[in-house]
Amino acid sequence: RPALPTASALLGPKKRKPEELDDEFFDDPTQHGGRIRSFKHERGNWATYVYVPAGGCAEQLEDFQTEAIAKLAPEVELQANELLHLSLSRTVVLQYHQIDAFSQSLKMALNSTTGFAATLQGLRIYTNDERTRTFIAVQLDASFAEKALMTLQLIDRVMLDYRLPQFYAPPSFHVSLLWCVGDKEKLLTGKLNELEKLLEDHDVLSIGVNEVHLKCGKKDFNYKLR
Repeated sequence: RPALPTASALLGPKKRKPEELDDEFFDDPTQHGGRIRSFKHERGNWATYVYVPAGGCAEQLEDFQTEAIAKLAPEVELQANELLHLSLSRTVVLQYHQIDAFSQSLKMALNSTTGFAATLQGLRIYTNDERTRTFIAVQLDASFAEKALMTLQLIDRVMLDYRLPQFYAPPSFHVSLLWCVGDKEKLLTGKLNELEKLLEDHDVLSIGVNEVHLKCGKKDFNYKLR
């Protein structure tokens, strides 16, 4: 007699849960200024990073972004970073089923961490590992580096537990402000003095390290510090 149809033939392929798809990103360079991802996109990959919001000085930094873009427009096309933050991890990849456990691990690691007030001072040029993008960033004042390092070490341990890359060594704490496509490090380094003068026109850039955020796709978790 003829074989009975299988369940998959009757029901069709298994559908993924909506929440697994909603916040997953798809790599379309036309949607993000021609940037090239630092890692190959695969279905189910969630771009993830840990950060501290730079809300206390966001307005001043946004003014600087506008001024710097206008000043360098004849020579390089700069784009403003939208979510201004102090980076406390590299951008790594999590699978959907790992997100809640990773968030809980991070929460436990930071449970007894004390927050602190800090300032930002001085510009620096960075490139990504592939040198496909160049960034202008403002650095955390060196006098607060030790406190930031204590928090970073806790985050790095969680990364290690999940076999994810730890932060750059030695760490360079900064808020990325502007970026452009390609390796423009030499060009922008030559413009640092002009850009520093623009930044000096603004008041003290204060940042409160009072909570740490975890960004996974469109999901955002936050952990209050003591």
